[in-house]
Amino acid sequence: MPLENAYKAKKDELAYLRQITSLTDTLKSQLEELSCQVEQMHNNAECIAGVMKNWDSILNSISQASLSLLQYTENDYEVGVWDTTKSAAANKEAPLPETLVRINVANEDQQ
Repeated sequence: MPLENAYKAKKDELAYLRQITSLTDTLKSQLEELSCQVEQMHNNAECIAGVMKNWDSILNSISQASLSLLQYTENDYEVGVWDTTKSAAANKEAPLPETLVRINVANEDQQ
C-alpha cells in the first residue's frame, strides 16, 4: 500500500509538472509576441517623433504657400488675374498658391 500511494503521488506530481511546463511554454510564447509588439510600437513612436520634429517646418511651409494668395483680391477670383502676357482663357482661371518644393537638407550636409 505505501508503495502504491508513493507511486500515485509521484504520478500526480509528474502530471502537475507537465501542466506547469505547458503553461510556462504558453506564457513564453505570449511574452515573445508581446516583445515583438512592443518593438513595433517603439519603431512607430520613432517615426512619429520624426514627423513631430519637422511639424513646425511643415506648418511654416504651408503658411508661406498660402500667404502668396494674399496678393490677390476677391475680384481676381471672380474674373481671373490681370496679366497681359497670358491669353484671355488663362485669365479666367482662379489664382493658385505657390508650389511647394521639398529639399532634402540631410543629403546636402553629408556630401
